[in-house]
Amino acid sequence: MSDKTNILLAEDSAVFAMGLKLILSAEADIAQIDTATDPLSAMAYLREHPDTDLVIIDISLTREQDGLTLLERIKETFPAMRTMVLSQHKTPAYMQQAISYGANAYLAKDSSPEEITRAVKRVAAGYSFFFGETIPDEMRSEILRPKKIGENTAFSKLSAKEREALQLITYGYSNRQIATAMQVATTTIDTYKERIKNKLGFDTIVECVAYAVAEHLVETR
Repeated sequence: MSDKTNILLAEDSAVFAMGLKLILSAEADIAQIDTATDPLSAMAYLREHPDTDLVIIDISLTREQDGLTLLERIKETFPAMRTMVLSQHKTPAYMQQAISYGANAYLAKDSSPEEITRAVKRVAAGYSFFFGETIPDEMRSEILRPKKIGENTAFSKLSAKEREALQLITYGYSNRQIATAMQVATTTIDTYKERIKNKLGFDTIVECVAYAVAEHLVETR
């Protein structure tokens, strides 16, 4: 990723897209912001511009293919691409699905411009940032409730090394960077991730990180 961020905004409201572009264009570290009004044109754009750093996705795009479908396709086609859902919906089901599909952030559209800008910068830089200021803590906890019984002790089941690995994952470190920091083999990090998922009761490491962030179990810088 370059020092400046290239963004695709998947948004069908021309007014909202224009306002968001004005807000983000004022930032010196934003290189380019392009828009797509539907999932098909968004995917076509990303195939032509695979170096896009961040895709900001609205859920309500078209009846045929909504933003969550687009999110799923992006993560299948470009697994490393950073994604952020920016939606009017504060619905636990939507938030849970977005996180399970690998979204790096979920913010409501009534978030302040400063909050959206901060989220964009953090997500583009690789850090984990999942919820904006207008999504209540109790809602975050509800949608990220571990599947296993004994959720209050789930985190305590992690070893010191697994907690350290989870913290570094939260910071956006790659497997190689985590391995270097922890002085272990890269393959060991994959083992840690599997153990973390099993102990916390989630299917993906993204859900584990989101849960840890929502419950304030890790630092988010």
